[in-house]
Amino acid sequence: MTQPEQGLPAENQWDLMVEHGHGLHNGFHGLWAEGDDPEELSRLLRADPDSRLECDLETAVKVYGRMRERAAAWIGPHAPGWTHVLVLGLHPYHPAVRNLGKRRVLEMYCREELRELEPLNLYYDGERIGSVIPPYDQGADMDLPECMPYAPGPERGGTRSFTRDVHFVASMVGRITGRFIDRDWWTATRTLYRIPDGSWESR
Repeated sequence: MTQPEQGLPAENQWDLMVEHGHGLHNGFHGLWAEGDDPEELSRLLRADPDSRLECDLETAVKVYGRMRERAAAWIGPHAPGWTHVLVLGLHPYHPAVRNLGKRRVLEMYCREELRELEPLNLYYDGERIGSVIPPYDQGADMDLPECMPYAPGPERGGTRSFTRDVHFVASMVGRITGRFIDRDWWTATRTLYRIPDGSWESR
């Protein structure tokens, strides 16, 4: 879809995560950062440059499972002007997320086992600006009113559920960044980096 602010994705975002995420629906932690320089983001995350591995997500998950390090990042293009970072082993609000410079960064975290969906956080220059969660009720206020044009319309209503909320939060990301998550997104080749243990201790 070329104008995501005018609609919803062709496929349910939660269903695609379950189908193509290789188990990440039990711990999906995605960052969308403004800019088109994945290597700069890897440096800001304090990743090991010698660990870089070009791979698909299935390989990334398998390699991460064999790593001694607790954290890693799978980084690559998302849409013009935006780069995606799938972080593994870092908690929401982690200092690494706040170290990505003077750019907008969206953070989405969900975990099906606990039916946990964190707010869709917006950061800039190390500060959390607020939540971009769309209002559940039509006409309700948002934490960041300037993001209201991206909020879903009447289709937001209905019976609430964890999976439905994940779908709408991911849809907000797509509307803001200009690209919804689709099958090509899930099967793309990106770069996996290890983040050495101790990189963020006592920081």
